[in-house]
Amino acid sequence: AVVSTQSTGMRRLSLLLLFIVEVVFAADIVLISRTVTGPEPCARVCFGDSQGAWKKNGEYIYIDTDLTDCHFASPPIVQASLVNQGDYSRYSGYIGIQQPTFFRYEMYAPGVSAAKANSDRYQINWSASGYTC
Repeated sequence: AVVSTQSTGMRRLSLLLLFIVEVVFAADIVLISRTVTGPEPCARVCFGDSQGAWKKNGEYIYIDTDLTDCHFASPPIVQASLVNQGDYSRYSGYIGIQQPTFFRYEMYAPGVSAAKANSDRYQINWSASGYTC
């Protein structure tokens, strides 16, 4: 009877801790979009930075960012900003390709090589909002 009481007590404590963790880490995320839709419990915001893998295509440089760890079910809404040191204000960037598992940030930068972007540590900060189911 003592073992049974201890097991029941441990189960109750485990359930209580699980409930507390779920309440503490629950977030209120509401995505308002006509094109990115899904059930609210599946809404997710994922964010990060990318650098060191710039490539060149004509007068454009680009960097691909992996979103696999975000687990989006369909392409999310992505925002990205270039945040490197130096004079880059004359370049305009945009999200060129977007999939559930990656996006490409492209920038019209004539005269800037991929090697320069990588050595100068061009970096983008990004956020992606979408649904996981």
